Amino acid sequence: MPVKIGLLALMASLLVAAAVPQAISERPGFRATLIRREKAINFTRAMQQSHERLSMFTARLDAAAGRVSTQTPLRWDGAGAYDMEFSMGTPPQKLTALADTGSDLIWAKCGACASCAPQGSPSYYPDKSSSFSKLPCSSDGLCGALKSESVVTCGAGGAECDYKYSYGLANDGHHYTKGYMGTETFTLGGAAAPGVGFGCTNMSEGNYGTGSGLVGLGRGKVSLVSQLDVGAFSYCLAPDTSKASPLLFGPMASLSGPGVQTTPLLPSNVFYGVNLKSITIGGATTTPGTDASDGGIVFDSGTTLTFLADPAYTAAKAALLSQMTALPRASDRDGFEACFQDSDSGGSVDVPTMVLHFDGADMDLPPANYFQEVAEGVLCWIVQPSHSRTSIIGNIMQMNYHVRHDLEKSVLSFQPANCDSL
Repeated sequence: MPVKIGLLALMASLLVAAAVPQAISERPGFRATLIRREKAINFTRAMQQSHERLSMFTARLDAAAGRVSTQTPLRWDGAGAYDMEFSMGTPPQKLTALADTGSDLIWAKCGACASCAPQGSPSYYPDKSSSFSKLPCSSDGLCGALKSESVVTCGAGGAECDYKYSYGLANDGHHYTKGYMGTETFTLGGAAAPGVGFGCTNMSEGNYGTGSGLVGLGRGKVSLVSQLDVGAFSYCLAPDTSKASPLLFGPMASLSGPGVQTTPLLPSNVFYGVNLKSITIGGATTTPGTDASDGGIVFDSGTTLTFLADPAYTAAKAALLSQMTALPRASDRDGFEACFQDSDSGGSVDVPTMVLHFDGADMDLPPANYFQEVAEGVLCWIVQPSHSRTSIIGNIMQMNYHVRHDLEKSVLSFQPANCDSL
């Protein structure tokens, strides 16, 4: 059945209360802040750069499965990306860096870093911190774990764990970060976490936005989540770009009360992939969803748009078009294939409901999470065809949901929330 969409605001829902699961109750909790870089999303750029990120995901999934990929590498400087605010060192040095659930390494520009991208953002200076230590190559923990994801060599007679961490394809030499590993005290929302391993970058190429580096929040051993040993983390992405979005670790990342839904993480996926069984559009439920053998569908905070692989995309689009009778069709644009003229509605129009059905969980989406005004007087269904095996739920579709990743129990949970107030 149709629902009313207000394009100036998302539907506000339940405010999430905190309840500490027994498994992580004795661990420390941390609260950090996410800030969206751009006040308004440029959908042309978002389409281009979300496609590039989709290509990186496909390449990495292919590599994990032993398949050869011909996809293009990743770029991160797109509209809709979120930066994390934090500090490093003693005394603390304030930095921002891209928060990325799709990779693992934490790194920051070190010193002047004349050969680093991005230029113009603050750097971290290890010589100004009393808590910095270089990580030796003999470290079987972080240095050993990094060898499975990057090129690692022993520098300074074994006193350094040197790395070159590439993004995208191995034969693309222009998207990487390079330096040596160290440990440092990270400060997240006023709480200190000592001994966090990170990359002290002295050379990098690529597009990493306007921050000082990248904070990997993936499932690997070198990610911030794994190193904090918090068991779980969550985020709640606010649609109002003037408001901060919370990034919570450990006990603070709990969900409770009505509306909590939980689905298993796919163990074969290097990302936060789950099994999408079917999609309901208005009065029609389309099957199949996404193929679990190809990674299911990935929840990713760093991709702006949502992508569906076929046959799920074609079936869902057909169901939508058959029920969108109130508005005339508009021409396709920026990769969106279900667009409509809306010059007289004043920002409010009836659209079919959209529900994602996972294993054991249903995500009943607010209309503004899947319909947006992408140009003046033009509304589009902001889901695009994947043109690969990989499907991604982007950050627009996740707005005003508290999304929790539990690495210990290997489940993903979500709950409608007012992210402005969490």
